[in-house]
Amino acid sequence: MKKILKATTVLLIAAAVLFTAGCTEETETPLNETPLNETTETGLVVTEADSGKTISLKNGENFTLKLRENPSTGSSWQLNLSEGLSILDDYYTQDPAPEGMTGVPGNHTWIIEAEAPGSQQIDGIYKQSWMDTTGEEETFNLTVEVV
Repeated sequence: MKKILKATTVLLIAAAVLFTAGCTEETETPLNETPLNETTETGLVVTEADSGKTISLKNGENFTLKLRENPSTGSSWQLNLSEGLSILDDYYTQDPAPEGMTGVPGNHTWIIEAEAPGSQQIDGIYKQSWMDTTGEEETFNLTVEVV
């Protein structure tokens, strides 16, 4: 009976060591792979500086919209897209934070595809979702002419 207990104990310890080693091993994303939830930025990149402008795209093409944001304040961009535009991907990347610092801003990025010909519109407002709109909020507007 003691031999069986010793053998079981040794097997459990070996399994624990192997399991722990497997859990702590770092994995690297190969250079040719894109991390999940991040579509590669291709083509045109639009920022706050482009608010109020018009861009042109062919039907089926996409572009990247990148707006500054600091979600730690409770504020975020709320976008409205016309029916001829579709969001393919949506993610936030925080700027590098100094040690011990929290609440660092970053970029909210959307990959948007033109799905229907015509004049399409993106309207955005930067605010806390639970607050009423006052008219003092930062806004973003873009016209997308799809041919």
